[in-house]
Amino acid sequence: MTQGNADPVDRVVLTRPEDANHSLRAALLEARPPRMPATFSDYPLLRIRPRDPGELLDALAAMRASDLVVFVSPRAVSMADAVRPLEEWPEARVAAVGEASGRALAEAGRPADFLPDGSEDSEGLLERLAEVDMRGRTVWIIRGETGRGLLAERLAERGARPVFVPVYRRECIGRSDDTVVARSGPGTVWVVTAPQAIDCLARLAGPADGDRTGLLDSTLVVINERGRDRARELGFRGEIAVAGGPSPAALARAVWAVVGRRLQ
Repeated sequence: MTQGNADPVDRVVLTRPEDANHSLRAALLEARPPRMPATFSDYPLLRIRPRDPGELLDALAAMRASDLVVFVSPRAVSMADAVRPLEEWPEARVAAVGEASGRALAEAGRPADFLPDGSEDSEGLLERLAEVDMRGRTVWIIRGETGRGLLAERLAERGARPVFVPVYRRECIGRSDDTVVARSGPGTVWVVTAPQAIDCLARLAGPADGDRTGLLDSTLVVINERGRDRARELGFRGEIAVAGGPSPAALARAVWAVVGRRLQ
């Protein structure tokens, strides 16, 4: 049984894969209001591993100048670039799902031709591509082994031929008896930015018993309503704050808003 959301926050847990929390931690420190308490902990929920490059190499061999290549995340950019530098890829137009992916493409020497309008997700990119003729166009979607199918579905409805090209896989990590997990409750804020990471976190939860609180009563900060709804489906009972975007600044604002409310 949850104790409610009045508990002051004593810990903020950053869950991105190893070495990927630097920008978020910096944004939290920069936006931290005076005398605002909370300790930060890194606790990755996912391990990222590269896939066999065969599918990507086959896609590159078949790629044409009229095609569209969509990168769904900065991780997709870095993994694909490691197989073959993007500057050496065939001439094709390039799109990114989100500003962070766009920056990663620019740093790799292949600036995006299309970035989302409005929201930094598939919906935003679809809005940006609304006036682009998709009939007969192959769209290579560079991503992990799993992910949303919305982009492919909507582009197929417009006559495109979407092809998923997985370049990495995600694996859940963590143990239910790890200290940060075992001691979690309403005063712990988990910042969860990947949809699969929400599932990984839920797997670490032990059975709730009577008045005992635990991981499922923790406070979550997620990117969007889809993340919030997924967490509720998985049994999370505590407060869930929606950052409204994946940027470190948006996530930091959401975290400090939660912490501040608990001090009132």
